[in-house]
Amino acid sequence: MHIKKYTMPRAWPIPRKPQGKQYVAVPSHATSKGISLLFVLRDILKLARTRKEVRYMTLNGLVKVNNQIRADENFPLQVFDSINLEKANLNYRLEIVNKKYSLQEISAKEAETKIVKITGKTIIGKGKVQMNLDDGQNILFTKAFSVGDSVILNTKTGKVDSVLPLKKDAKIEVILGKHAGEKGKLVGFEELTRGKNYIVKLEKSEVSLPYKTILVIA
Repeated sequence: MHIKKYTMPRAWPIPRKPQGKQYVAVPSHATSKGISLLFVLRDILKLARTRKEVRYMTLNGLVKVNNQIRADENFPLQVFDSINLEKANLNYRLEIVNKKYSLQEISAKEAETKIVKITGKTIIGKGKVQMNLDDGQNILFTKAFSVGDSVILNTKTGKVDSVLPLKKDAKIEVILGKHAGEKGKLVGFEELTRGKNYIVKLEKSEVSLPYKTILVIA
């Protein structure tokens, strides 16, 4: 699937006015939540010039996402995912800087962990609870956790290093909307007719935000 540049989400770090190619690759899921490997390798990092070159890299196992080889050049990256290019000794993490996606170079050690939101909890048997993560992973976990918390996930072992609770005074990063990329502290809750919003004190303001737009980072 492709879209014209001027219709791209504003978080995508590429000129919206046509300059040469007028189309860019779009991941299969919601465009506001991530960008494809093709777009990252060709248009942001400029490690390849064409889709064919990117496909060569992925099909030959040269590209890992969160320490897992990804052969599909359309595989979608989400915020805090890491790209590992071992042969080039390069590691990057997808972050939000100035409301736009940005690839920040990190160490190989830093690339071994990522922060992920917990989006569900499933009881699958006596004493067994499954943690459902925002990136699609499901992990059996024996310790206490709640939907909305985040986890620090070891991408090499696939195990949870720690849980970051969604509670008052938690450090928050906004991942969607006009405050995307801003960090702050959770100071309270706003009860709504359906559900609630989260009051986050940012550097310059205090805002009420829906659950889907925030991520606990500490």
